[in-house]
Amino acid sequence: MAAARRLLAVAALVLLAGAARAYYLPGTYPQEFLIGDVIQAEVNSLVSSETEMPYDYYSMPFCKPPEGVHRSTSTINPGTILLGIRIENSPYNFTMMTKQQGLTVCSGDAYPDNAYTALTQKEVKRLTDRIKQQYRVRLILDNLPITTYDLELDPESVRPGFEVGYELNGKYYVNNHLMFKILVHETNGQYTLGKKASDAELQAAANIEAGGRRLLEGKTKKQPVTELAPGQKMFMIVGFEVVACSIERTPGEPINKSLMCPQSYDDPNAPKPQEVKKGARVVYTYDVYWDTSDITWSSRWDAYLRMPGGKVHWFSILNSLMVVVVMSCIVAMIMMRTIRRDLQRYEQLLVDGGQGQEVEESGWKMVSGDVFRSPSSPLSLCVQVGSGVQIVASGFITLFFAALGFLSPASRGSLLTAALVMYLLLSVAAGYSAVWLWGLVNRSYEGWFKVCWRVACFFPGVTVAVMTCLNMFLWGTGSSGAIPLGFFFSIIFLWLLISIPLSYSGGILAAKQEIRQYPTRTNQIPRHIPPPHWASHPLVLFFAAGLLPFGTIFVELYFAMTSLWQGYFYYIFGFAFLVAILTIIITVEVSIVCTYVQLCAEDYLWWWRSYYRGGSIAIYVLVYSIGFLVNTLHKLTGLLPVVLYLSYMGLLVWCLFLAMGTIGFLSSFAFTYAIFNASKSD
Repeated sequence: MAAARRLLAVAALVLLAGAARAYYLPGTYPQEFLIGDVIQAEVNSLVSSETEMPYDYYSMPFCKPPEGVHRSTSTINPGTILLGIRIENSPYNFTMMTKQQGLTVCSGDAYPDNAYTALTQKEVKRLTDRIKQQYRVRLILDNLPITTYDLELDPESVRPGFEVGYELNGKYYVNNHLMFKILVHETNGQYTLGKKASDAELQAAANIEAGGRRLLEGKTKKQPVTELAPGQKMFMIVGFEVVACSIERTPGEPINKSLMCPQSYDDPNAPKPQEVKKGARVVYTYDVYWDTSDITWSSRWDAYLRMPGGKVHWFSILNSLMVVVVMSCIVAMIMMRTIRRDLQRYEQLLVDGGQGQEVEESGWKMVSGDVFRSPSSPLSLCVQVGSGVQIVASGFITLFFAALGFLSPASRGSLLTAALVMYLLLSVAAGYSAVWLWGLVNRSYEGWFKVCWRVACFFPGVTVAVMTCLNMFLWGTGSSGAIPLGFFFSIIFLWLLISIPLSYSGGILAAKQEIRQYPTRTNQIPRHIPPPHWASHPLVLFFAAGLLPFGTIFVELYFAMTSLWQGYFYYIFGFAFLVAILTIIITVEVSIVCTYVQLCAEDYLWWWRSYYRGGSIAIYVLVYSIGFLVNTLHKLTGLLPVVLYLSYMGLLVWCLFLAMGTIGFLSSFAFTYAIFNASKSD
């Protein structure tokens, strides 16, 4: 028991330490540096908004570090792999608070005269293609991305990275000289001292647990500890800026440290640029400048995460709130006045007509004997509703934690990783809801196992098939966006090992539930459905049902797609979470109104139509995405980038259709059950 208590104490200290570090969001635990500390930058994949295909940094004719290229293991997660993020070490090294000029990037025996080897025709073509496609280099220093913006001017939005090169008068030039400006914030080492104290507590707890066994192991190596002199200052990196330009240098000659990047390409005093041509030996150089800043460590990501149009977001939310209030009043009037009035009228007709045999009813009460008749293709409906429940639940939970700040863009790939984990774990909800609906529709759970199998394979199977086809093209282009074969099979293995068993577990739980009884008895002979009025026509209701929910997400959709496809960070998850809640509420209300209109037209085929009406918002999003491609992404070059965009947006639209269709169906079912149950009671 004593050993168990000590283990619990150590675990509690570890959890407390993790919670303390998790407090600093977004980003990692603050890092403080002394004057003279050497910091190495990291490189990320090259990206371009014109192709949407990332490439590995060292696939270009850039110099590699002397110690060799290795991946940053701390940034590897399913999200980064799926997004094509490849973070590796770089040859760029900085000495804290030391101004450095004319440093060469290429070093070692592999690069004679500190220059890259003569460019081959293949390297020239590859480099010119990346310049034409406006690819951007993304460096990272202390987990902070580089940018060409002046962070202290408080820009409205910041785009990370700098361009590989530029085109001028039909010639291509590589940006081989970088002028780094690193912003630092002065501290007294409080974070370093706090971290040392926390590590000392954990080490003391571990020593208690180890007991006398440590004496048998002998002396252990002590980790080097940075001792701070009284009043010694430390610095935290709060900004990483760069000015990139092209300067032709002769290999083997001394670096002219006085050469600076020109203000513009047309500057007559500008140094001669480095042209990309066969046989050219490029000398990569960089300067390092330091500057103190009032930007604190906790706010160093603010400029990157700032989205323009803050008032527009609030206006959109207020507009959506007004729509919710209006629709709530309409639904309340239907539920509390119209339906109650119909019930009173029917009751009065029964009283006046004796037993009611000669009473001719009209409206929704006429379909009481057919409203709960089993729909066509019930298995497909159950599978799609189960998939929609899984998508809605996993998306809502992921967005909730993102709104709280636990899934910061500083932790690259965390949002996608969390969404994948939640989707896998909530397979139990998909199996439960699909089997529950299967029993409700068929009045029996017989054959429920085939429902579980199909709901476990429906959405993931189609997604994996699409990703497989896209990967074949990406592998052929050498893009880092291609999913590695090992990870691809790992995802399939997790699907088979976790998702399918959990889906069957949910099905088992649902099969043990008692089947809910309908409030009305279904007639043996289906009732004739009269021709609909134009206002209650299925197509009119279908397109009208998706219009209001789309109007709710229209503004936020623009910012989300701009960030997704233009290379900006998206961090306004609080707005996105509020908009998602409002969209769900409006979808529920619109679905109830449309279902009531359909039933009043004596049309009892509401099962599939309520599902389609709920998912009709996806049609508007699809049209919007095509318009976004034509108007905003018109610079996409080549067929493959267009295919990638349409494929990814197609999956997102289909995902939205399943989610909102499920919400529309479930709300319509609850409404229909409630009104006919009330009719039975009266």
